[in-house]
Amino acid sequence: MAVGKAGGSDDAPGFQWTLTLLPAFPLVLLVLRLWQLSGQDLNTMLLLVQHVHALELASSLVISLLEVPPAVLLTAHLLGLMSLASGDRGRVSRLERAAERTPNWLVAAAVLWSLLVWELRFVPTLLLLGCAIAGLTIRRRGRDDLVFPVCVLLPIAVAVLEYLWFFPAIIDAITTGDVAAALLLLAPPLLAPLLTGPLPERVAWAGTHGIATLGALVTPFVLLAMFLNVPVLPSVALVLGTGGEDRTPTEVALGNVVTVDDTMTTLLDNNHNVRFVPNNRLLAKILCPGPAQIPQSPTQAHGWLLEDAALDWLLPAKPPQGTTDPHCDGRLP
Repeated sequence: MAVGKAGGSDDAPGFQWTLTLLPAFPLVLLVLRLWQLSGQDLNTMLLLVQHVHALELASSLVISLLEVPPAVLLTAHLLGLMSLASGDRGRVSRLERAAERTPNWLVAAAVLWSLLVWELRFVPTLLLLGCAIAGLTIRRRGRDDLVFPVCVLLPIAVAVLEYLWFFPAIIDAITTGDVAAALLLLAPPLLAPLLTGPLPERVAWAGTHGIATLGALVTPFVLLAMFLNVPVLPSVALVLGTGGEDRTPTEVALGNVVTVDDTMTTLLDNNHNVRFVPNNRLLAKILCPGPAQIPQSPTQAHGWLLEDAALDWLLPAKPPQGTTDPHCDGRLP
């Protein structure tokens, strides 16, 4: 989210540099992910670079960041519209210009895409953004006849419907002490009617552009933190024996499989150490669930976990092998 005054020729080179460096950001994320996965050891990182395919990294990056583009677009569009609706200061920032040039179909597509990929607990926030953008758009176009129904009645009606639908989940979250989930379900419907109108002119510029600037600074670090926790190699439990005629299991090795050949299985264990396991010691492999597949909150809404997205319900999903397998805890049964 680039902000600032509308620039002339002096601002153009900086903006061009930004566009030039933007494609390098995913590459930096991929390199840092391998560096973190290797435990900051150069030899281990070179081994991973040799065997981890670019498609594996790119697919992990895309899947983990599906919800980010619509979040950035909708937030920036809301801040730009709010700044425009809060008064004419005789200057137009890049944030405001972007809001004016963003077509309505793109905003609608971002809302629909977010409904599919955002977790259920963030749906009230999404509806808040949608109601606020609709109200500010009506005000920006000078449709005084639609201000009351769109800016007042619509967010109130949406809030009532949200509270009715999420009421069991709100009670469940409060009972179990899940404060974050309770706030995400309670706060957005209350704030939506307050964001459909302009801000006081004396604070509008600082408020909207300050938030946009802070978001532009923080977003790369948030993306980095999100991607560094995404698995790029299969998480497995290897049941190992002595390698002789006796096939009695003696050890369970946990980690990520780097590569397998005719003689060795290369494993990056949970301590970031590389182990070369002879295949004649390998008795069994169990595919274990990654941390992202294990819900952190048990709160549900009508039988659906708040940490699940609609896309998880619509697409057929297979439970990961080893969800309850003791080998995935490093234990021999």
